[in-house]
Amino acid sequence: MSFAATHPEITVVGLRYCNVYGPRDSHKGARASMIYQLAKQIAKGNPRIFKNGEQKRDYIYVKDVVQANLLALNAKESCVVNCGAGEATSFNDVITILNQTMGFNRTPEYIDNPYADRYQNFTQCDMMRAKEKIGFVPQYHVREDIADYHQSGFLNFS
Repeated sequence: MSFAATHPEITVVGLRYCNVYGPRDSHKGARASMIYQLAKQIAKGNPRIFKNGEQKRDYIYVKDVVQANLLALNAKESCVVNCGAGEATSFNDVITILNQTMGFNRTPEYIDNPYADRYQNFTQCDMMRAKEKIGFVPQYHVREDIADYHQSGFLNFS
């Protein structure tokens, strides 16, 4: 925003991405989304997650990210906005959705969290500013997104 303040002739938009996932997520390796990580585990057996699986993340599907970027091109003023779904989904819920989508019935194995003292258990973006400043309202929901992601072929681990 300091750059925008010194260059008022340029509109600068910062998008704060929140847990982006979707096709080609795998290139991020160990930093790939939890949705990808859990799908990979489910394909091989029971997924392992920190006790009690109620950690929640605001996941945004890559198709919504594309839309947010396109809308940012036409922003009327410089700003920084969140780029999320505006809704948090637990790891347990993600596992349920992945099981249904991928045709499995895996049960989570709960493990102690070795990072408990510095682990972020909850993320959820306030999307009001994104709507106000660039007109972005997320269109996708985790349940449908995961099905779309799976149909893309990028969640097949056979």
